[in-house]
Amino acid sequence: MDSIHSIQHLQLRLIESASVNESCATDLLLILRKLTSAEANSVIAIIMLLHSEADALRCLSRDITQRYASVLNC
Repeated sequence: MDSIHSIQHLQLRLIESASVNESCATDLLLILRKLTSAEANSVIAIIMLLHSEADALRCLSRDITQRYASVLNC
């Protein structure tokens, strides 16, 4: 049961983080249209950071899936 609880907790973290990333990226793109060139470049840098976090989340998701695959198949 502890393994299932651990999996559920990690899944919740993944969902929360993905949701935050998506909301931030959407908001930043809307703001980007209204900014000066220098300001837009700063926003683009933030978006690139969010993309990096998304890649990290994908890796975390793969690790979770691989680590707990035997538990999920029970």
